[in-house]
Amino acid sequence: MSRSPTDAADGCRPGPDFIGTAEYNFEDEFDLTPAGSTTPAYPGVDVRAVVRYPAKAAGAGQPVAGGRHPLVVLLHGNHVTCPCSCSHTCAPASRIPNHLGYNYLLDVLASWGFIAVSIDGFDVTCAGSIAMSDYEARGRLVLRHLAKWKDWHTAGGAPWGKLFKGRVDLSHIGLSGHSRGGEGVVAAEFINRAEGLGFQIEAVNAIAPTDQDPNVRFVPQVPYFLLLAASDGDVSNLQGLRTYDRTSLGGAPVQSEKAMLWVYGANHNFFNTVWTPSFGVACASDDGFGDGRVSEQLQRLVACQSVVPFFRMQLQDASDFGPLFRGEVVAQGLGGVRMYWARQDAVRKEIDNFDTGDDRTTNSLGGAVTASGGLVTFDEFELKASGPDLFNPSFRGFTHGLVLGWSSPQTYESALPAAQRNVSGYSALALRIGQILETANPVDTPRSLRVKLKTGAGVVSSVGFDLSGVESVPYPYESNGGKTVLTTVRIPLADFRKGNAALPLLDIQSVILEFHGTGLVAIDDIQFTK
Repeated sequence: MSRSPTDAADGCRPGPDFIGTAEYNFEDEFDLTPAGSTTPAYPGVDVRAVVRYPAKAAGAGQPVAGGRHPLVVLLHGNHVTCPCSCSHTCAPASRIPNHLGYNYLLDVLASWGFIAVSIDGFDVTCAGSIAMSDYEARGRLVLRHLAKWKDWHTAGGAPWGKLFKGRVDLSHIGLSGHSRGGEGVVAAEFINRAEGLGFQIEAVNAIAPTDQDPNVRFVPQVPYFLLLAASDGDVSNLQGLRTYDRTSLGGAPVQSEKAMLWVYGANHNFFNTVWTPSFGVACASDDGFGDGRVSEQLQRLVACQSVVPFFRMQLQDASDFGPLFRGEVVAQGLGGVRMYWARQDAVRKEIDNFDTGDDRTTNSLGGAVTASGGLVTFDEFELKASGPDLFNPSFRGFTHGLVLGWSSPQTYESALPAAQRNVSGYSALALRIGQILETANPVDTPRSLRVKLKTGAGVVSSVGFDLSGVESVPYPYESNGGKTVLTTVRIPLADFRKGNAALPLLDIQSVILEFHGTGLVAIDDIQFTK
């Protein structure tokens, strides 16, 4: 349960490769036309980007390092396009270079062997169309860039001849987007899959994304990493959290791992240097609010220490970053930043995901659920910001879960049917849990949770932790009306066996949650996991 900064691999440390630089600019390259129409929704869209890549020597246009290199494509979000305006008529030299704000990520990625590309979305920024949502437009712009890279790998071509011919590993593609760009890369993966375009997108990252497209899209089949800022004053309702909670259309289960990192004190803009006032670009701003703010330097380090490891882990099999995404360690340089992880593995045994209705007495496996009679609150609710059957509007996700309140020691027990009791193939018990902003759950009041496993023979083993502070389970971010976000508590099964080495994992009859003190929490996704 403890986390140590010294245990983590340094994902932001520059790698061994020289960094080559390049850019491309195809003006008025194509029209974005809605299906069934002949009238472009976005006419004359430019295809423009800056590139960093592993090279044989540092500098512009240097030969690409030997071998094939995974491709990571980034897309910025909505911002002014010309100085302090959304005009598209200013001279090219006066345009706001929104896409250059992620060079700090591109450089580190390139040094570790990635071809890293940041797209200039000038023509789809501040340019919403009724005929085609700007999220679909962003997604299709990303896919147009991928088509260019396929051509350059296959045959070469303008503007650099055969520089990248045979050097792009198109079987390992990652997408990253910030703000509306985050929703755009989700759309790109969805459209690629739905329309059978064939791009092998293997990982998607969204940074402080929106979730506004009426054509809701999901990322169920590839790993997904969501980076959220608690002090985001732009997407202040944290609507992007819904993209983590939703799995796929029709309720099918998530098929690849997904992770979410929630950062106290981080704002929306500082992930992009062009949007950060200290870099001197017109109309940059600090949109953050509340206490406990982190500096712009620390905020970019959070991004570098999570986004880069995500792509190294998913596209290069860098397994040493696994503990970081399980919340077991803190990345180098971030020991003073309050960060909370949620995670769902592709391989898991779901005891209760609370998505099968409002029956609080039966879990997802069909096992019986019982609770002691002294619980002040014991019921299932929609853990959302709006809609019917809410507990309160402080929740920012898109899930159904359990709310438990207590003022004296109480227990909650969820049983595994006989055919489901062998958990020896799993390595941990996990549950999502969050404290709720209510008078029944005052901050810094002593409260604790013990998690117990009971065997068919009645043997019980437990692990406990404190809920009073915010080390394991965050208290809601109190600014801007309060934000309740669930984090994943992951307990290695080995911890249960420390007190009982003979604990038989072949016959776990139930999971018991034992609460002490006074408190109010929301719970979701109780599961055994790899």
